[in-house]
Amino acid sequence: PTMKPVALMRWLVRLVSPPGALVLDPFTGSGTTGVAATMDQDGGFRFLGIDREPEYVTLAEARIKHIAGGRWKTPAENAAEAQTAGQRKQLALF
Repeated sequence: PTMKPVALMRWLVRLVSPPGALVLDPFTGSGTTGVAATMDQDGGFRFLGIDREPEYVTLAEARIKHIAGGRWKTPAENAAEAQTAGQRKQLALF
């Protein structure tokens, strides 16, 4: 486990990612990288986080959703929305 400030991760995301890039975090943990990518609206970053521990996935989803202010939906929310609309479309992961 490592603790990283969100400000540091925002700087790193902008440093290594071109605008509109997909930011991949294979060890998401509490979701700090996802929060950083989501906060930087000027970069238009997308985020894909992976973690094997369900409690970390739940925590990361909650943090990112809070920061996104309604602009972000979980995969389950995307699936429910698509089913309600009766559409068959590709679903976003994050």
